[in-house]
Amino acid sequence: MKIGEVTKLYEVELWTLRRIADHFGTNHHRIKNMLIANGVQITNQKRFAKPFSEERKKAVGDKSRGRIAWNKGERTNESSVRKMMKGRMRTKIDLDAYPDLYKLQFLVKLTSRHFQYLGCTDEKRKAFLDKFYFDPAFNTLYDKWQESGEDKWLYPSIDHMVSKNNGGTFELSNLQFITWFENRAKADMNHDEWEEFKKATNTKSDLFV
Repeated sequence: MKIGEVTKLYEVELWTLRRIADHFGTNHHRIKNMLIANGVQITNQKRFAKPFSEERKKAVGDKSRGRIAWNKGERTNESSVRKMMKGRMRTKIDLDAYPDLYKLQFLVKLTSRHFQYLGCTDEKRKAFLDKFYFDPAFNTLYDKWQESGEDKWLYPSIDHMVSKNNGGTFELSNLQFITWFENRAKADMNHDEWEEFKKATNTKSDLFV
């Protein structure tokens, strides 16, 4: 999936984000973020969705039949998603300070996964978001993961610079993001030990970011 192809389908062919996502076997959030990262403006211009086959129409009809339209047919917009997220988090944090919704959701999920250390108070959650949402190293890794179509080996993985087995904690100063692949390779080595090991053994990989 190349950005040039995605851009052409969006700006020239006027495909919808979802149609492009289906074409490349991914989801529309990734497509949207790829376009934004490359300076393409997301607009409300009328676009061409993939025509429904008769089988697809029947499947959608069968699935939807009898379902209560709780939102009265209104499409959930980004503002509503943020509002729902804020409600689930029970937070007073201004989530609008983090404009990339998909990246925000990614980081918020990590605060929930490590709730005891990163998400138990608004102070801890905000400190984590502020540190990594705007961190150049994290963003380089996150963008590469997105551009890869969310390759599992490039997944941004929380790493303890001093490993937990060596007494490392969840203090923000001890956390960084590396790829899932590199985190598995690093194992229980501390950050400095791992860097020395890579240098001494000339260990390199396109999966190291």
